[in-house]
Amino acid sequence: MILRYHFSLSQSQQIRITDSSLTFVSLLGSILKQALLKAWNSACADKRMATLLIPSGKNFLISRATSFNGPCKSAISVQIDGNIMAPNKIWTNKAVNFISFNNINNLFVYGQGMINGQGAIWWNCFRKYISFNFSYVRSCQLLNFENCNNLDVRYIKLRNGPRRHLAFHSCTNITVDQITVTAPGNSPNTDGINISNSQHIEITGSTFATGDDCIAISSGTSDVNITKITCGPGHGISIGSLGKGGVGAAVDKVHVFDCNIFNTMTGVRIKTWQGGSGFVRDVSFERINVTQVGAPIDINQFYTDAPQEHAVAISNVKFIGIHGISAKKTAIKIDCSGTVPCTGLFFDDINLARFGGNRTVLASTKNAHGTTKGKIIPPIKLLGNYEGQ
Repeated sequence: MILRYHFSLSQSQQIRITDSSLTFVSLLGSILKQALLKAWNSACADKRMATLLIPSGKNFLISRATSFNGPCKSAISVQIDGNIMAPNKIWTNKAVNFISFNNINNLFVYGQGMINGQGAIWWNCFRKYISFNFSYVRSCQLLNFENCNNLDVRYIKLRNGPRRHLAFHSCTNITVDQITVTAPGNSPNTDGINISNSQHIEITGSTFATGDDCIAISSGTSDVNITKITCGPGHGISIGSLGKGGVGAAVDKVHVFDCNIFNTMTGVRIKTWQGGSGFVRDVSFERINVTQVGAPIDINQFYTDAPQEHAVAISNVKFIGIHGISAKKTAIKIDCSGTVPCTGLFFDDINLARFGGNRTVLASTKNAHGTTKGKIIPPIKLLGNYEGQ
């Protein structure tokens, strides 16, 4: 038996507003948040499988950060069929997330609803104060999962997050399927998904249109499979950035397959800072179609900072079946360190061109060791096998 918990408000606790034929259930003080958490606590404490239902047909305005915490007594589902909305204002001065799930095993989040961060006011603040250390402007994520194992996120829509839309930190066994993430192409730092310190991840059948990376993979992440993704606009699908401030990095076993990327700054990318340490290894990008992409293939060990003795080592990276249209003449950029060069690179079946009259594109490589196979357009100059470290 699966028990279903509805959160509810009495008539005296509700403010109903009609706007463009939509009914909003708004917040009187912290009543709505309290009602959600009360329903969550009941579901989480139940020893039988339980579902927290956010019903369809309404928009629920939540005025502040809300955390759903475990551990729970059994597997638990959150069915989001209504729309959850953040206030149209800067609603915190702390580095918090709008909605977060923490320390929960066997969690299923799904539904036909949407979480709308109303992020425009945050983006304006970020642009205005980018040189200042306002960590809350830089840190707020729309939907965050931390220390969750056996996690399934499906079908939901995320829109206009203050910063990143969906983040996983220290999670294992994650499935993300058929979600949609949207924000304007000029919205700053609005990554679709960011993954850090997490393992065994499947992301499939999802659509991302944002102002930053569609998917960004950060340090501590291993065994990631990304398939059938539509990405654009944005910055493409990225590993990194890694190694900032001399920090060690570890990313391996990342496989990106059968994706469409369009109107993005880059296509598939690995980006690391000088002075870092650690590794990115055993990565493949395969069957990627690109349209009007600034740099369809990009490895950059000089993401920022001047050359230094140390760098994050990049090795055993495969690019197979990368086809389409580059927005710039230099379609392939491989810029690697002289002291810690890229090794074990492999290119097969690469066919890139520009739109219009002169369709010729170029590849730029530096300190890149590897091999090619089959047709490679544009030609790529690689160094031979790398013997030392």
